[in-house]
Amino acid sequence: MKKILAVGCCAALSLVSVLGAGCGDTGGADKGEFLGLEKGEAFTTDSEVSITLTRPTGNDAQEKWWTDTIAAFNQDFSGRIKVSCTTLTRGNGREYEQNISLQASSGTISDVLYLDGPFISTYANAGVIIPIDNYIYEGYTDDFLPYVNEQNTYNDRLYALSIVDSTVCVFYNKEILKSKKITVPDKIEDAWTFKELKEIATSLTSSIGNKKTCYGLQIAGDAGEWLSYAFTPLWTDGVIDAEGKATAGYLDGNAGVEAGMYLRSLVKDKAVSSSASGKDFSASTPLAAMALTGTQNVSEYLALGDKMQDWGVTFYPADEEGNIAAPCGGWTLGITKNCSAEKRVAASEFIKYCTSVEACESCARDTASPPSRKSLYDTMPEYSDSTNEMYPVYSIIKAQLLRSAQLRPKTVGYEVFSTEMSKALNNILRGTDYDSQSKIKERLTTAAQLIDKSIAQITIY
Repeated sequence: MKKILAVGCCAALSLVSVLGAGCGDTGGADKGEFLGLEKGEAFTTDSEVSITLTRPTGNDAQEKWWTDTIAAFNQDFSGRIKVSCTTLTRGNGREYEQNISLQASSGTISDVLYLDGPFISTYANAGVIIPIDNYIYEGYTDDFLPYVNEQNTYNDRLYALSIVDSTVCVFYNKEILKSKKITVPDKIEDAWTFKELKEIATSLTSSIGNKKTCYGLQIAGDAGEWLSYAFTPLWTDGVIDAEGKATAGYLDGNAGVEAGMYLRSLVKDKAVSSSASGKDFSASTPLAAMALTGTQNVSEYLALGDKMQDWGVTFYPADEEGNIAAPCGGWTLGITKNCSAEKRVAASEFIKYCTSVEACESCARDTASPPSRKSLYDTMPEYSDSTNEMYPVYSIIKAQLLRSAQLRPKTVGYEVFSTEMSKALNNILRGTDYDSQSKIKERLTTAAQLIDKSIAQITIY
């Protein structure tokens, strides 16, 4: 059996070169061959089926939701299915994906895997995960956001289901912006452009006595994959070709150089700190008047109590034509090839349990994350009831995801893509030698060459 070819780029060796467990094998079932349970049909068995799950560690709210949900599932399916869970550290250096890949290579991977959405193509192509459309009854996915289903599809086969989603917004301190008479858009049609965001942020940067400068904007995310996630929409011509195989001429094309120049100008014009990235948002001890950050930080509001109203959220910036392409996509559940054929119906029942309307709602509420199901945006008070105290925040997120969501690139080489793009952006933001178009283009071209060389050496099945 063939393996994924070793990659000629050390940045990708952590993941792509060790995958090869299934070589694109679809698990033995053709598309359209239904092997699961119909809607309302109960799972029966002569003896209890044991299912293993691997997921990354999360914050306190996420850990509690998983613990409670697995316990509830095991109780509801007592004597029929029992799920045990192993957690691995995520980190910013791909520790989780590295561990998963090593387990896949050694044949010790769990039955069910919780993985970041853009890795679907990588793991599906390598045969680490199998299609689950054989086990999901017709109509089950109709309630999920269309782009969520698209994220979880590879080669026209569904490989995973999502519980919640994510996006990137602008968080802002209400008092600071009010004192400067800055009007914050509350309609997506009026969203600031990237140019306006920079101008506003520059005007808000100030020094207070001898204290540390309070910047207008904080890029509040880690210096790893988050940077490529947050800023890919700046590449208005796209960052990769339609087949997900080549970034040359895209990542380092004219739009890419303009994007790099814009990011560099944020630092040069003191709109953001020269450190620019690598720290997460903190509403209680803000580093800036505004923060470009992810929806995971809505939980920061909930921790503020009475001070929650000090902060607000507005839309991800638009391009100069007023178009918003907001980052989106979240973690997702799939079945691995290690899960024996006899256990796959049980594994799919666990995945359906975790992605039911009730589970998606509880996870969205408990972890302050946008739900993956469309119907919940009409039924959860946070998103539908203007008298709810969180409605001003969640209504922004709702409008953004329902009208302007843009998936991360779908490519079998996502790890090397996100790693090399993020390294380049981090250099441009924090480096000392990127004040010219030629230097920025050179850095983006270096990244594109590494990415394309890596993808070219991956066997695509």
